[in-house]
Amino acid sequence: MNTRRSLAASLIAVIMVLAAGCASGGGSTALTSVLSKPEQPDITVAAIPAVDLAGLYIAQDRGLFARQGLHVTLEPIPSSQSVIADQLKGKVDISAGSYVAYLAAQAAGARFRVLAEASTLAPGTRALVVTGNSPITTIAELAGRKIGVNGVNSIGTLLISELLSANGVAPGKVRFVTAQDGFPAMPRQLQDGAWDAAFLAEPYITAAGEQYGEEVLADLDQGAAFSLPIDGYVATAAWARQHPKTVAAFTRAIQEGQQIANKNASAVQAIMAYNDNLAPEVTAAMALPGYPVGPVVVASIQRVARAMYQSGILGGDYATEAEQQALVASMAGPAG
Repeated sequence: MNTRRSLAASLIAVIMVLAAGCASGGGSTALTSVLSKPEQPDITVAAIPAVDLAGLYIAQDRGLFARQGLHVTLEPIPSSQSVIADQLKGKVDISAGSYVAYLAAQAAGARFRVLAEASTLAPGTRALVVTGNSPITTIAELAGRKIGVNGVNSIGTLLISELLSANGVAPGKVRFVTAQDGFPAMPRQLQDGAWDAAFLAEPYITAAGEQYGEEVLADLDQGAAFSLPIDGYVATAAWARQHPKTVAAFTRAIQEGQQIANKNASAVQAIMAYNDNLAPEVTAAMALPGYPVGPVVVASIQRVARAMYQSGILGGDYATEAEQQALVASMAGPAG
């Protein structure tokens, strides 16, 4: 009997605390916080060090993840392709990078979910770069040459293949070579003669010009690739199902970061300068991509799947999935 009275008293006390909180305007927030507490507060996010992910870096720097009850550890990677195996093994919770690698893995049987969109192509944000004294002055002269990319069968090979085809050069006529250390090391490697041209993202396009006098041979935001979706925040379908509150918390923080990146170019410049130790002349001059806000849009990412099929990155076995949105629909959004 005493136990029942004690339990009843405890329940009444809890109700009174919540009621008092509601009366003061803070109870609703407190109750929501309890109900939405992440299942896994400590998460690892693997990300490419590019301006496309400024929303992520802003969310980390401004404590937006912390406000959602998350402690995020950022792990730099050269490309999304390089982290997929570890993510499937559970060594990484969320990764951020090009859709190309995730779509290819999904087609091959992996199961991913795109939690939020990160960036869309904009003028100057992805480019094919050559040295200042390069003999290559036209796209046609790339035939038979080596091109450095941050990952084979990545967004770089897709965008360059689109560019080559539009200029009458078969993509098979060039040799794509993966730069193991990714974008930060690529301007120097190009200068040292590792390849004849390099695929770069901002802020490394601007850094290549400022530090080495390298020049843009072609801006890749053109033709069929104009404003193409580039990067997203991705988890395995199994992890997303097991951690719905963690996913929701992460997505809320990312949306806040995206909104800041969209409205405040100086915030993007500041966070990239801090993260990549860049000179002010680089961050002031670098081009910025689009930062989508809101739910994942299937029709938008579908453009990437269709381009992958048309360029041969997705084989003929995936024609139906690529053309009818089934592949993208199977991974768009945190639920499913």
